[in-house]
Amino acid sequence: MFIMDNTIRDYAWGSTEQMAQFMGHAPTGKPQAELWIGAHDGDPSMLPDGRRLNEVISEGAADVLGNRVCDIFGERLPFLMKVLAVNEPLSLQVHPSSERARIGHTRENGAGIPIDAGHRNYKDQWHKPELIFAITRFEGMAGFREIDKTVELLKLLNLRWADGVAEQLQSGPAFQTLRAVVTETLAMEGRKLNRLLSQVGDAARHAEARARREQLRHRSKRNKGQSMVGPEAVRVFARVGDLVRRYPKDPGVLVTLLLNNVTLAPGEAMFVNAGVVHAYAEGFGVEIMASSDNVLRAGLTPKHMDVEELLSITNFTPIPPPRWDPSERTADFCYIEPPVAEFCLTVGRPPLRRVPATGPRAVLVLEGEVEVVARQERIAVRRGQSVFISHHDGPVDIVGTGRVAVGAVPA
Repeated sequence: MFIMDNTIRDYAWGSTEQMAQFMGHAPTGKPQAELWIGAHDGDPSMLPDGRRLNEVISEGAADVLGNRVCDIFGERLPFLMKVLAVNEPLSLQVHPSSERARIGHTRENGAGIPIDAGHRNYKDQWHKPELIFAITRFEGMAGFREIDKTVELLKLLNLRWADGVAEQLQSGPAFQTLRAVVTETLAMEGRKLNRLLSQVGDAARHAEARARREQLRHRSKRNKGQSMVGPEAVRVFARVGDLVRRYPKDPGVLVTLLLNNVTLAPGEAMFVNAGVVHAYAEGFGVEIMASSDNVLRAGLTPKHMDVEELLSITNFTPIPPPRWDPSERTADFCYIEPPVAEFCLTVGRPPLRRVPATGPRAVLVLEGEVEVVARQERIAVRRGQSVFISHHDGPVDIVGTGRVAVGAVPA
């Protein structure tokens, strides 16, 4: 077992306070956004002896990961954990499937594009399904909303462009019409786009005000989930108005009108699979994913965007808001296992159930202090600290009154 030293990444969308409070540090004044916990080559965790976790794995993968994990995933830690402190919307993005990641990675290697090049799409050959577990209220957008609800929302804008999109969405199969609308929208540029975004921003602010009045007028009569009029419309229009102010020349803002708004209460989770367009908007949470850094972006960012490639990997079939319920839950415990082989997540207070007894595991302390015990070795850790447990360490006990998140490969 090892206590890990993890790097905090500073991005413009991060919080100047939340990460510092979590780690027990004084704020730096910079927006601190991500804490990576794992062995991805892009930012591997450091161990007390100065080695990186990916180096330790390469020196003895069978001991660290176990033969079963090595047989399935090769000599690499298949999951990556992060702590996210989101103060402003992240980029509108999509992650590739395993097949598309392998194809894209091979193609870019063949073209001689450096791994760290800003215009590189595929930094590795792995897919990147991910799950976010909310520590505070957490908001995001993920997946294309059901067409009927999107049409209803667009018509609330009272805008010719929105009415035209609504009519187009009703003209054929959902995945075809959504693909056509998104393709046309992301191709917009220049004065026409700038004027439209200004109009949409104004219309969204007026629609938000009307939706708030309607919500108050019919609070006792509204059938929740049946209409976009109400809290959902208020949140969508408020966010669009804010995004227009932040990105007055970005067509990706218009695409957000087509996406599910997802609001997680503390303790709730959302799972985002390959091909699902998404953008986290606000909140503090723990993320666990397949260990990859492949991101295709469609907007809300100054970073490199490859719209053509993004459109080729995007799933345009509407889906419900992609919440993911735990397999088990009690007042102080939940176990979450989404439909991927790379990771599962256990969150709770000791004594914990459902923590795998073999394979690699990472323990992150969310509250208070705990002791991690394996093979008669005991490591005391506090909030913000994390411990890596190897396959060789065997079964693990976590004792104390704190609260932890444990990432692992499902047994």
